[in-house]
Amino acid sequence: MSIVHVTTKKELKEQLKTKKIVLISFWAEWCGPCKMFARVLNQLNEECNGKVKIVRVNVEKSPEIAEEYKVMGIPHTRLIIHNKLREPIIGYVPFEKLKQMIGV
Repeated sequence: MSIVHVTTKKELKEQLKTKKIVLISFWAEWCGPCKMFARVLNQLNEECNGKVKIVRVNVEKSPEIAEEYKVMGIPHTRLIIHNKLREPIIGYVPFEKLKQMIGV
């Protein structure tokens, strides 16, 4: 499964229609920690082999989505596990720690 990039609330809503764990990653092109975290997300995507759906939202292209999720700083990650939105994860998270947080 590939990482999905969304720009509208409608696209995000469609991506959330799943029974899988969803990871929403808020980022921007100019953000250094976001670039580092993108490598972690790629590794997670490869290793978890479809168990986790990764959705990325560029805060500059989709400010209304960022506002809805109360994004104040980036990288900002939200997990949806068993259809429940978890507390935000702010900043860079190493791969192993992220796997622990998700439970995969």
